[in-house]
Amino acid sequence: MKLIDDPVAEKWLQSFDPEPDGFDWDKGNRSKNLKHGVTQEEIESIFENEHGFAGRISEPAHAEWRGLILGQSNTGKLLALIFTRREDRIRPISCRPMRKWEVKKYHESTKA
Repeated sequence: MKLIDDPVAEKWLQSFDPEPDGFDWDKGNRSKNLKHGVTQEEIESIFENEHGFAGRISEPAHAEWRGLILGQSNTGKLLALIFTRREDRIRPISCRPMRKWEVKKYHESTKA
């Protein structure tokens, strides 16, 4: 996966309201993350904790804009959330445990 900076998306995420209606869930994206051992509640909880926008996914190419958020769930899992924006809502596409390079990037970006 190749990431590039996207300051517009990063600014939008800083003002994102993580209330339940801030997410675009349907039958398909509610259950598919369970194969990675990640629940809908854990995904939503990323926004209650320290998290950061890693960038826009430029490769592989997709017809729709996609971004990557690195964060920690309320259960302590370090998660990588691939998402897109639908108006003012986040549509989770895939969420899984972070890879080694993502863990490193997350810890570097969340140091105080």
